[in-house]
Amino acid sequence: MFTRESRSTTSTISFGERDFRPKVVILTVVIGLAMLALLARLVWLQIVQNPYYKGQAVENSTRVTFLRAPRGNIYDRHGTLIATNKQSLSMVAIPAQLDNVQDLSRRLAPILSSPEPKILASLLKAKASASVLPVVIERDLDMEIVSKFYEKKIFLKGIDILQDVSRSYPHGEVTAHVLGYCGEITQSQLKRRKGRKMGDVIGQDGVERLYDDQLRGIDGEQRVRVNAMGQSLSAETARPQITRKSTAGKPVVLSLDLELQKAAYEALGERSGAIVAIDPRTGEILTMVSRPSFDPNVFTKRITPDVWKRINAPDHPLFNRALSGYPPGSIWKAFTLLAALESKAVKPDTKLHVSGGISLGGFFFGDWTGTTGLFDLVKCLAWSRDSAFYQMALKMTPEQIKEWAMKFGAGRPTGVELRHESKGLVPDSEWKLRVYKEKWYPGNTLHMSIGQTYVQVTPVQAARMFAGLGMKGQVPNLHLVIKIGDRLIPPPKPEIVKTNPVYLKVVLDGLKAVVASGTGGATRLGNVEVAGKTGSAEAPPAGSKTHAWFACYAPADNPRIAVACFVEHGGHGGSTAAPLAKVVLEKFFAVGQDDTTAGATQNAVAAGKKNKPH
Repeated sequence: MFTRESRSTTSTISFGERDFRPKVVILTVVIGLAMLALLARLVWLQIVQNPYYKGQAVENSTRVTFLRAPRGNIYDRHGTLIATNKQSLSMVAIPAQLDNVQDLSRRLAPILSSPEPKILASLLKAKASASVLPVVIERDLDMEIVSKFYEKKIFLKGIDILQDVSRSYPHGEVTAHVLGYCGEITQSQLKRRKGRKMGDVIGQDGVERLYDDQLRGIDGEQRVRVNAMGQSLSAETARPQITRKSTAGKPVVLSLDLELQKAAYEALGERSGAIVAIDPRTGEILTMVSRPSFDPNVFTKRITPDVWKRINAPDHPLFNRALSGYPPGSIWKAFTLLAALESKAVKPDTKLHVSGGISLGGFFFGDWTGTTGLFDLVKCLAWSRDSAFYQMALKMTPEQIKEWAMKFGAGRPTGVELRHESKGLVPDSEWKLRVYKEKWYPGNTLHMSIGQTYVQVTPVQAARMFAGLGMKGQVPNLHLVIKIGDRLIPPPKPEIVKTNPVYLKVVLDGLKAVVASGTGGATRLGNVEVAGKTGSAEAPPAGSKTHAWFACYAPADNPRIAVACFVEHGGHGGSTAAPLAKVVLEKFFAVGQDDTTAGATQNAVAAGKKNKPH
């Protein structure tokens, strides 16, 4: 039995071994193939596909964002910085991460202190842009907003705060009307200007707008580390990786003299008006001041209701009075006199009887004073006698006056690069018929001869016109920009006006006499001879004070500077505008003065109360 059982067991075991061996081999092969497949997959993923998955990992842990190019600096003629950049923080929207924009706008409204519909509109535009770069929705943030944001950051998916660059104007209101300001690109501008994107800041006025392409530079790109919410990590824990460097904009150098600009701005004080000073030899604008002014720095961030109210005040601070037309009053008489001489209405030795005025066609045209006498032409101009110029006008047509005024720049652009420059107005009979459907009357010529009613001149034109007289017929074309990057901008050539030297001398002698012994005595400097003309122009509303003018150049025989001062409803030019010109001239020539003179000038500038002739 034992032997039989042993055989049976052995036989069973042998049968099992023969049956199991093929299965083990098959299983071994399958496992081996599986291991090879896994190994191959591992090689594929870790080696062949490494760049792809590494990129995906980077995409999940970093985000592409802008590296804002700083705008080019702007300098005055001496290299003083008048427009630059500052580091700032901007709130941005990440288009790909924006989901519930309604909820986001509701949460952001109290943080930004901004209306919810306005924020919603910005977020919808950002989302619709499908930009891979963040879109700025609020710039130049203060620390209160930043603090509020980080308190609620976890609920603000798709919103972040990034470092940015903002424009800065160190001298604020003093240079505002020349430099202009920067602001976010509008939808209409975005359609017209290729290469720009939503949220870009561009020049919106002044030099900033005119030379925006040169000043803007080229933005770069960088990657910033982000957390699971897609928000950037702090600078302390993750340094951005620059993928494309930004290129700064080109610097621009202006012809402005900042110190002269400040002196003119302070001299105007709280008055509404303008002061322009130019180099008559080159046409370079040394000073262009308009008051009231505005602070261009307010445009670097969202405009609050209080700021909006201030920049849209009834006194129109955004309005550049230096480029706007006004009746010139008696400064116009210098060109009436030249026209009268050139048209043979008077001769250089003509003497005219002056009085309280003249009667014509049943109307009385008054003089500013009733003093009578026989005046030569120099004295007529020196004392601005209306009755003398009426007599000249009776022998001329409006076209003859217009011809000579326009030759020196009236009624035409000056060449200055800024927008919104008025051409002014020099009327004639055809103009009146076309505009008013009326013929030209002799009385219109009388008014035109003294710079009243229809005639319009801008302060910048007045400076150019008197520069042309001082340069004896070389009328400069004006300009502000003298250098862009490394490229010097040559001054434009002057226009040459051919005059009879004998006739021109009568006018120039009259302008000298205005300051030396006539209505412009408030501008006398002592060792620098000044030639110029005062003016007072009637202006609406009826019964209001006249506009005050003074235009001049110095030194009288070899001009280095020409100045035009204008004060809205300032009264008499001799007592209000002439002292302002003196401030500018004193600064330019650095003329020393004793305390008595200084006090008198300061009082005249501050008050202008004396009722002097125009």
